[in-house]
Amino acid sequence: MLYLFNNIKKKEIFDAIVSKNKEEAISLLLDFGISFGLNGNLYKKYLIYVLIYNDNSYTRAIEKGLKIEGNTNYIDLDLKYFHKLYNEEFLDSDITDFKFLSSTGDEYLRPLINEIYNNISDNSYETFKNAITSFYINRGLGEMAVYKAFRVSNGILKPIKHVLDVSFDDLIGYDEQKRLLKENTYNFINGKTYNNVLLYGDSGTGKSTSIKALLNEYFDMGLRIIEVYKHQMQEISKIINKLKNRPYYYIIYMDDLSFEEDEIEYKYLKSIIEGGIEPKPNNVAIYATSNRRHLIKETMADNGGVFDDLHRNETQAEKLSLAYRFGLQIYYSSLSPQEFKKMVEELAYRNDIKMPLDEIIKEASKWELTYGSLSGRCAQQFISYLANKE
Repeated sequence: MLYLFNNIKKKEIFDAIVSKNKEEAISLLLDFGISFGLNGNLYKKYLIYVLIYNDNSYTRAIEKGLKIEGNTNYIDLDLKYFHKLYNEEFLDSDITDFKFLSSTGDEYLRPLINEIYNNISDNSYETFKNAITSFYINRGLGEMAVYKAFRVSNGILKPIKHVLDVSFDDLIGYDEQKRLLKENTYNFINGKTYNNVLLYGDSGTGKSTSIKALLNEYFDMGLRIIEVYKHQMQEISKIINKLKNRPYYYIIYMDDLSFEEDEIEYKYLKSIIEGGIEPKPNNVAIYATSNRRHLIKETMADNGGVFDDLHRNETQAEKLSLAYRFGLQIYYSSLSPQEFKKMVEELAYRNDIKMPLDEIIKEASKWELTYGSLSGRCAQQFISYLANKE
C-alpha cells in the first residue's frame, strides 16, 4: 500500500509489475520505451518516470525547498516500496538491456531519466532516496521540472515538447533591445523589481526570436513560458492561480498581440496586468510581441475625424491604456540598407556560403525587393535559399 506516492502515471504498467504479469509488463514497457526514446533498463527507468511525476504533498514541499521535520516513517515506507520494486529482477534481459535506434522520443524527459538512473550507483536505499529527492530539490516536480514551455488547452497546461534551440547570439544586431530584455528578465527571476514587457515593431525583426532565446538562456534558473492566445484571455486568471505556489518564474507570453476596435478581450488583460483585489504574484510576468505599439486599432475618429464621439479624449485614453500597462516597451525597427547588408554578410559567413560576397549582396538586394523587406527574417530566408541552391 502506498500512503503518499500513489499518484501513478501510466498505472497499467505499474499494475502489471506489481501483479507479476510478466507478458503484460513487457508489452507495456516496450511501448513506453519506444514512445520516449529510452534504451537500457526500461523497467527501472519506468519506475524513475513514476517518481518524477509523483505529485503529492511531500514532493510539493520538497520542490518548494521546505524543511521536512517530524515523523517521516510513512514517506520512507513508500520510498522503500519503490526501492524494493526497483531492485527486483523478474523480467527478461531483453527488457532490462533494451536497444532501439529511433529519431523519435522526448528530448527533455529522456536525459533526466537517464541522469537519475546513473545517479543510483548501487543497490542501497540511501543512494536511491538521495537520487530521487535531489531531483525534487534541484529540478522540481513533474512537467514543470522537465519542459521549458507550455500552452493552454481547455484550461489545462500542456507541455510544448519541442522549443526552437536559439540563442541571443543567433539574433544579429539589436544589442540594446537584447540588453534591456535580458536585464528585465534577470531581475524578474532573481526577485528584483521588474516590468511587464511589450516588444513592438516591424514584422520579422526578431521579437519572437528574442522570447525563445530568453527561455533557453534562463531555463536552468527556473524560467518557464506559458503561451496564451487572444481568445484565451479569460483563462489567464485561472492559470496564474495554478502557478503562484510553484517555485518557478513564469512568463505569460502573447505573440503578435493586437485587437480590433470591436474586440473587448483586452479588458481582461488590463485587469490581469494591474491586478485586481488579489495582486498578480511575483513569479508571473506578462510579455507580449506586436506589430502595433498601441495594440488596439485606432481610427481617424479617435483623432478628431468626422466620426468623432462626444468624449474623444476618453475613448483615445481607453485604447492607449493597455499599452501603457507594459512598463517596458522595446522597439524593434526595420534594418537600414547598410544593416541589412551587414546581416546578410554575417549569415552567409555562419552558413558557409561559398558565393563571392559582392554577388551575395547583389542577389540579396534583388531578393529583398521581390520577396520581403529590410528585416532579419528576410535576410535569413535569402540565406536559406542560397544554402539550398549550393
